[in-house]
Amino acid sequence: MSEMEFAKRLLLALVYGSVIGIERQWHHKNAGLKTNTLVAVGATAFAIVSQAGFGPTNNPMALAAGVVSGIGFIGGGVIMRRGASVQGINSAATLWAAAAMGLAIGGGYYALGTLITGVILVCQTPLRWAGSLIDRRSGASLPTTTVNIAIRCIDSCVATVSSAIESFIGRPGAEPVRHSLTRNDSGQTTIELTLRLSPARIHEVALFADSLSAIEGVGQTSWSQVSDYEAGQGSY
Repeated sequence: MSEMEFAKRLLLALVYGSVIGIERQWHHKNAGLKTNTLVAVGATAFAIVSQAGFGPTNNPMALAAGVVSGIGFIGGGVIMRRGASVQGINSAATLWAAAAMGLAIGGGYYALGTLITGVILVCQTPLRWAGSLIDRRSGASLPTTTVNIAIRCIDSCVATVSSAIESFIGRPGAEPVRHSLTRNDSGQTTIELTLRLSPARIHEVALFADSLSAIEGVGQTSWSQVSDYEAGQGSY
């Protein structure tokens, strides 16, 4: 293998890795331009060294396994847990795919390396929009906001109010925490409900409270946003 061929493969890995990295940098990800470029170039270099230094008969599976193990170590460094969410998994997966692209180019499979780069960009652009659209349509994002709802009504309308509550929490994005009914001697019932709601559904609380107030027999409906500590623990 000539030095020109070495340079050609490394340059192509540099260009493709940079293209992937620019997209990551644009979205302010932990693993951005430099990281993705270095991963692509590094994987290409390992493939070149394997072929040039140890001969083309060297086991390519062993080489790929070694690179993947190294990328797993780097990918673990960009994955972080923040509260109830885990961030960085997409960045780690991108590094993994960039390493695969580098191995392909380092092995001389230019068409495959180009195809991998294109597929990575498709995953990061059109599929990003598709994922956001699915989240908006399903409303199934993680419930993060806790609210208390209190309804005071006559006993005869408890079933109607309970049905409305079941309908509200039955849709994605709502997680019941606590539910209680308290009856007094004057024939009135106070229903107290604690929910965790997703950001996509928190704006529905006011409208839901208004709809409960419109039920015949409901005297008062109120709601408030509270902390998880104030909400406490319970079961529905």
